[in-house]
Amino acid sequence: MALSPQSVPENPFDFRAPPPSPVASGRRSCVTNDEVLSEFFQHSLRVPDLILPDKVFPRQKFIDNPPKIDFQALNSMQTETLPKILDSIATIGCFQLVNYGIPVESIRSALTAAAGIFQLPPQKRTAVTRSPEKLYGFEEVHEEDEGEVSEEFVWCKAKALELAMEGIWPVGYSNFSEKMETLVAEMEKVAEKILIVFREIYQEKTGRCEKEKMEGEDGNGWACYVYKHGGNVSAEKWRSCLRYDVMKMLIGGMDYSHTLCLHICDGSSEFHVYSKKGWVSFCPHKHALVVTVGDQTQALSGGQLKHVIGRPIYRGEEEEFISMAFLYSSSTTNSRLVDPQKPNTISLSQQAIAAILFTLLYQILVYVYYKF
Repeated sequence: MALSPQSVPENPFDFRAPPPSPVASGRRSCVTNDEVLSEFFQHSLRVPDLILPDKVFPRQKFIDNPPKIDFQALNSMQTETLPKILDSIATIGCFQLVNYGIPVESIRSALTAAAGIFQLPPQKRTAVTRSPEKLYGFEEVHEEDEGEVSEEFVWCKAKALELAMEGIWPVGYSNFSEKMETLVAEMEKVAEKILIVFREIYQEKTGRCEKEKMEGEDGNGWACYVYKHGGNVSAEKWRSCLRYDVMKMLIGGMDYSHTLCLHICDGSSEFHVYSKKGWVSFCPHKHALVVTVGDQTQALSGGQLKHVIGRPIYRGEEEEFISMAFLYSSSTTNSRLVDPQKPNTISLSQQAIAAILFTLLYQILVYVYYKF
């Protein structure tokens, strides 16, 4: 039976879209000008063009050998000698010193005794490894650094170093220390004369130089970096280690504040000088001392003499060589007292204690805040 239209039941669900909401004619849009907003975003979101250098690693620059200064001429204060020294230091930060009066036997005996230090096995070196708390001893060697071209040991007149070394190398260290003290006495005469010249030039007002205590209890103004340069090194490995040494010198520098550094580098093929401005190299004269300027001398001269770091290079040698860098420090009105036993760093134990105290303080403040 057909149903009439009147009898069809109404659909309970109505799927028709609701009518649009009316927009008040008096309301303004929050964006009045889309073009202005688009232009603002284009300017504010613009990424600048970055131009990176072609080579991050500094380039080596070969220079003419710095002047050779006769120590006896320096001792007599000859007028033509001083301009050579000042010009060389102002240009590259160093000069060469010859005829300085130190017996060759004193140098050779100290170098021979120093070679024995690097014969100690790694397990014994651990007790005398450098750290922020002690700036003497062996350089820390990581697993990936084993077999490097050169090794490093810092010697100074510290009682703690003497006791530690006599415990692992009793006979050899006493002989080495005796040779070093003899050589240091000779080096001190040379360094003092050079400093006298610098003070007279820059008219220092203190009139006297007191040795800076690199080791407070001993009052010694010397520290010596002893290097062992390996032989029979492949060209590829030598270049890799050289890049590492350059970056370490440019970034880290030396731990000791000093006035002068006297380098014994007989037999080296090159001598590299590192500074904030770059990296230069030259071929040092045989048997000459290379003298570089430290941060204290730069302060004394008002920045006219620049602080640099020197390092001898032994390239393509079949045998091993030992070189030394004697850092001399003197306390003046412009210099800072440095004690390796009390470096200007915060130790790990001090950092841990500070972290615990800050954590406790934070917990207390949180408790008080929520309680009251």
